[in-house]
Amino acid sequence: MPGTASGVFIGDEWYAVAASAELGPRPLARTALGVDLVLYRTAAGAAVVLRDRCPHRSAPLSMGEVDGDAIVCPYHGMHFGPDGRCARVPGQARIPPGASVRSFPVLERYGLVFAWLGEAARADPALLHAISAYGDPAWGTSRGYHHFRASYLNILDNLVDPAHTTFVHRRTIGNAAAAEVAIEAVEDGDLVRVGRWVDDAPPVPIVQRFAAPRGNVDRWQFYFLKVPSVSWVDFGAFDTGIAHTPEAQARAPYRVLSYAFLTPETAASTHYFWFQLRNIAVDDPAVTAEFEALYRATFDEDKALLEAVQRVEEREPGVAPVRIASDAGVARLRRIIARRLAGEAPPGER
Repeated sequence: MPGTASGVFIGDEWYAVAASAELGPRPLARTALGVDLVLYRTAAGAAVVLRDRCPHRSAPLSMGEVDGDAIVCPYHGMHFGPDGRCARVPGQARIPPGASVRSFPVLERYGLVFAWLGEAARADPALLHAISAYGDPAWGTSRGYHHFRASYLNILDNLVDPAHTTFVHRRTIGNAAAAEVAIEAVEDGDLVRVGRWVDDAPPVPIVQRFAAPRGNVDRWQFYFLKVPSVSWVDFGAFDTGIAHTPEAQARAPYRVLSYAFLTPETAASTHYFWFQLRNIAVDDPAVTAEFEALYRATFDEDKALLEAVQRVEEREPGVAPVRIASDAGVARLRRIIARRLAGEAPPGER
């Protein structure tokens, strides 16, 4: 496999490449897995994802315009349809052999546009992670986007590491009560589950704000990561002394399912699309705005730290990390990634 460990990507997967709201009447340029893409909508509103390179003289198609269902090259006006085939060359009737750009399979769900950048024949819509609570009126939704100047691998490590919340997120979703609580890590195929219960502890700021418990609470925080691109955190709390059962969690006065879809941009940068499903004030736009601000602040804390880690690693490459007990999920994650990478060709070369 060519490239460094952080520069090799798993291609056979659905990756979020844009928020649905980003696609309008103008082309959108985006880089994913080191591949330059152009996104647009057809006249009927269908999302299209193509390689952002005209086969004539390599002009970025994203600098052109959309004409009906086609995108028009800004250099010499060649038209390319949603399948990537050239449909028109101004000034000549003949379409040259090879006048096409790669088209990628597309899905649109959860307010996001997903593209399959690997082997097109393997692009099964059923492989996109199913979220049954999305769109359910019992859950409110908040959402946003972050761009990280950091390797996707370091972000994935962070997403199977509940221990960091005590120190990085003490103003939002963490506090000192969890510092000495052990982490449980489970590996199941391409899924890593890491988490813990923190019993009889003061509520963290976000729980105090929205649930206003009378005293200490039992809270849970379980991180799930479906390698390589989907993360969700099940986080909630109820009064101390209640049995830790799924039924009790379903009735909890505070529960949030926080989803993130990660797409490597380059070896050292990552797109981070996120949304939360909450069981409180589900129809209140003011609470939605407050949640978006709170989670933006939380992810800003991750971003600042992980971008600092990236800078250190780029200055001093090749230094092996020391592992500690809370890295149990990280070890499983990296093992799954290594297994997935085996035998895949680089994205864009299939």
